[in-house]
Amino acid sequence: MWPFDTGKARTVKAKQRAGIKALARGDYKGAIQLFSEVLQAKPNNPAARLNLGTAYYHLGQHTEAIGQFDQVIQLQPDNAKAWLNLATAHAALGHLTEAEQALAEVVGINPEHPDAHYNLALVKLRRRQPLEALAHLELELAAHPGHRRARRLLAEIRASYTDQ
Repeated sequence: MWPFDTGKARTVKAKQRAGIKALARGDYKGAIQLFSEVLQAKPNNPAARLNLGTAYYHLGQHTEAIGQFDQVIQLQPDNAKAWLNLATAHAALGHLTEAEQALAEVVGINPEHPDAHYNLALVKLRRRQPLEALAHLELELAAHPGHRRARRLLAEIRASYTDQ
């Protein structure tokens, strides 16, 4: 007899795949249920925690999302996606300092991470720091020239300065 239950491992993997599919089709409550079951069997599964946090975020349960993203970061401090998701959840709650700190971590891990500078620009705009926002949008577009939202926002900010 094997020292581990391969049937249980297959069930956990199947639930994780089903949770990913539920998340993709927008069934966030279903995804929460499935990822919670995965985490009962494997509490230190960073992918399941990240996806669980994402499901919570989409349901507007930002505090729960933050808890999950924090746990991913405890397991994987260099997980740029967890830091980015943590920042968006904090920003959704108006925690701009925490959002900015998390985004600084993303940039520290990967200066060209998709959306890091764009999200920093959004935080800077909410803090009424348009010049800093412009700088981050330019960095975003230098790394990702096809980022349409960043290009549009940059044009809007520039237009607002030339209109004055």
